Amino acid sequence: MTLPVLIVGDVQGDHERLAGALAAFPEDKVETVFLGDFFTGGRPGEAGGHKAAGIAMERRHSRAILGNHDLLVLALIEERRVGGARLRARDGELLESVWQRRRGDPADLEALADDAEMETWLRRLPVMLLLDDGTLVQHTDDDDYSALGDSVEAVNRAAAGLLSQEPGGVVLLLRHLIGRRAFEDRARLEEHLRRFGARRVVHGHTPHWKNGPDVRQGGAVIGFDGRFSRHWGRNPGEDAGPVGATVALLPPMPPGLA
Repeated sequence: MTLPVLIVGDVQGDHERLAGALAAFPEDKVETVFLGDFFTGGRPGEAGGHKAAGIAMERRHSRAILGNHDLLVLALIEERRVGGARLRARDGELLESVWQRRRGDPADLEALADDAEMETWLRRLPVMLLLDDGTLVQHTDDDDYSALGDSVEAVNRAAAGLLSQEPGGVVLLLRHLIGRRAFEDRARLEEHLRRFGARRVVHGHTPHWKNGPDVRQGGAVIGFDGRFSRHWGRNPGEDAGPVGATVALLPPMPPGLA
């Protein structure tokens, strides 16, 4: 029997809220698909990203892809292990400074550095999935994945190759997983779906302020980053979004996309 698909968007370190959200969906009753960004933004000192990734790693009937914050943490772990020149963003800022500014938790780095099993699991994750119904799963709402290949399989092979290049490959992959809002352009969306043989795309990465997933382009694009973490708010007084904006069952394919 085909299980309904539960999509889990950006957790951003809030492992307690994740555990509570998943309790409503027993793991043997759904197929769970995690959109990445387990790390960065949890309660300081708790290693919430490491704990959130552990929940995904252990959950039955689940799959996951990598997000940009997962790659950022892997890059920093690699930097500490290998040494040498400090890693920098394209504007010259230290990657560690970028991570700290975005509420990175040093406890995550310590926990992951001591957890070879989890690091291996993360490095083996794909960056794209194509579900049986034609839903394309990726972290960002961007089409730069095409720079890695012309099919889901080719993109994931290229990503795996970069993840195996230590040092430096993680940062090269990270640069393809940071774009936003490409699919506001209908032509770019249609070309992206055609390229990867998909009917619609689901993503995280770009926050929204709706009560449920952010459905756009007649259902051809659905965003699942509903500001899930209670510790992630960028502005004073900014609250987390409702759980159902990030963790929700994938809706049926609209008739117009079939």
